[in-house]
Amino acid sequence: MRKILLLTLLAALLAVPVAQATQLGIGAIGGINIPVAQEDQGSGTIYGFKAKVSVIPGLVLEPNINFAKFGDASFDFGTRPGSKVTSFGIDALLGAGMGVLGLRMYGIVGAGYYSVARDYDDDTKKLGWSTGFGFELGISESVGVDLRGKLDIISSEGGGTKKSAAVAGGLNYYFGY
Repeated sequence: MRKILLLTLLAALLAVPVAQATQLGIGAIGGINIPVAQEDQGSGTIYGFKAKVSVIPGLVLEPNINFAKFGDASFDFGTRPGSKVTSFGIDALLGAGMGVLGLRMYGIVGAGYYSVARDYDDDTKKLGWSTGFGFELGISESVGVDLRGKLDIISSEGGGTKKSAAVAGGLNYYFGY
């Protein structure tokens, strides 16, 4: 996991010269991860890193890596540990702007590759998708404060799905503004 994080940071640093010619940003988020219709998980945390690339005005692509941890679930017979989820994905932010002052709302549609691990269970690696919405407050042309809600849906064995809702906030930095 450290190698992936280091490669992501290295890619971001190498992208700085390219950012002078392209609208590019980087950011980080953190927040709470809430299971949806899963009684075997408790609420936990999520944090992640993202890059932002403006495709056309009002459409931003956001490659991202997220690390989520569900909390333990308590039952009459004991406690079951929560899962750890690592995801690599790309989101399309509809209505988003980069380097914009003031408040802007955007929609989120994305897809990703999810790795789910839990003690005493087999690890699973599945594709999934996400949707949600967010707000960004541009406090300068280079810095924005981000608040978002996102629903992740991960395919599982037998045709079911694992669902979670993340509420997260973070900071974005935009190059070349």
